[in-house]
Amino acid sequence: MTLSSRAPSTPRLRRPRKQSSAVALPRDGKEEPTSSRRTVIEEHLLDVAAKQFASTGYRQTTLEEIARHAGIAKASMYRYFENKQELLAKIFVKVATTFTTSLQPILTTTLPPEEKLRRAVRHLLHTIGENVSFFTVFYSEEGDLPSKLRAEVMETRQRLAANLESILLEGMEHGSFRALDAKLIVYAIVGMCGWLHKWYGTGEARLEDVTTAFVSLIEHGCLATRGTEAQAGLTDRLRHVQDLLGSAIGQAERLEKNVQPGRRS
Repeated sequence: MTLSSRAPSTPRLRRPRKQSSAVALPRDGKEEPTSSRRTVIEEHLLDVAAKQFASTGYRQTTLEEIARHAGIAKASMYRYFENKQELLAKIFVKVATTFTTSLQPILTTTLPPEEKLRRAVRHLLHTIGENVSFFTVFYSEEGDLPSKLRAEVMETRQRLAANLESILLEGMEHGSFRALDAKLIVYAIVGMCGWLHKWYGTGEARLEDVTTAFVSLIEHGCLATRGTEAQAGLTDRLRHVQDLLGSAIGQAERLEKNVQPGRRS
């Protein structure tokens, strides 16, 4: 079974929102929710569970705590999720599905590879920065997953790395990027983006500022483009021309001093 076949109905992650007072959560376990209302409640419960798992750890968190923070009776929890492990599994499936599908529109565009890389990095950072709790769980609670789902998560990470590597190889083939070890660069990019969940939060730098800084670091550091190298070569040539001009001017001034005043016409 692939991850996509087990994905929830709304695979794309979004910024968690506070529960609106207009949505009445069932507390007695008797009311049967409609399909759309059930989806809203499941999303709310996943958001709350992700925050609790991220802050106190999966093993230390109980269903009672999740229900209390979600504003729902514990008895009603079982209408949406059989147990705590199912909550954890659906969090992983949701994140993994996002990784699997979100980069496809970027990969299939006709944009130059350097622009594809910019957009891919920006997308990863915004997805992680806007869903810190989900990604904290994704990167720290893998050991409590069933072995089959753990293997699927590993496959998803490998697919993400392969997608990024394909952009880099395309850029190297076109001469946009320097000829470097693409796998090592992918490890660096995934490490930079993935570590965001460890430190980014309320009160930190704006996510857009972080994204701009990371993209700039990649572009002007290990992924120096042909344009940057050409500019450096042009600078060297300009310096050479300046040296020649300076030498010529110096020779002209010396010749002028050696000319006798009486010999001037």
